Amino acid sequence: MLLLAGVLSISLPGEAKKGAEVGYIDMERLQQTLPQFVEAQQFYREMETELRSFAQYKETEFRNLMARWEREKEQELKGKEGEAKEEIELKYQTKVEQEISKVEKEIEQKRQELLSRAYQKMDETRRWLEGIVETVADEEGISLVLEKNAIFYGGVDLTDKVLQAAEE
Repeated sequence: MLLLAGVLSISLPGEAKKGAEVGYIDMERLQQTLPQFVEAQQFYREMETELRSFAQYKETEFRNLMARWEREKEQELKGKEGEAKEEIELKYQTKVEQEISKVEKEIEQKRQELLSRAYQKMDETRRWLEGIVETVADEEGISLVLEKNAIFYGGVDLTDKVLQAAEE
């Protein structure tokens, strides 16, 4: 998206419109400075930690279940041979495969839930910043605002003004 914005803003010599100012913001600096971004990044890290904890819990639960099933299987196998033994082995193999699939689905569902919450938080923060940038750009008579990395030459740095407006 940034590359597209940068490409679209390139103009040939003599095509620049008078009074059409281009501004830019240093997103890296904003993300490191603004408490809203710091909080959103912390929230994302907390979601990652919660997912790891959930996955570890499910793994422990799975291992305990496997140990119990192994004991049950050993009891059932006592005195069995041939087809009867194969049927018991197959029964437990099927149970294990079904349990693995179930646990994987639960972990993926939890991951999607947490990711959705993290993305929602980041999206709220992004929209909040867009509102501030739009206000600052309007006040400064800037018609286009890009990220600092998309600017090769020129433009008006709005980063400090955005930081100031965010504090108000």
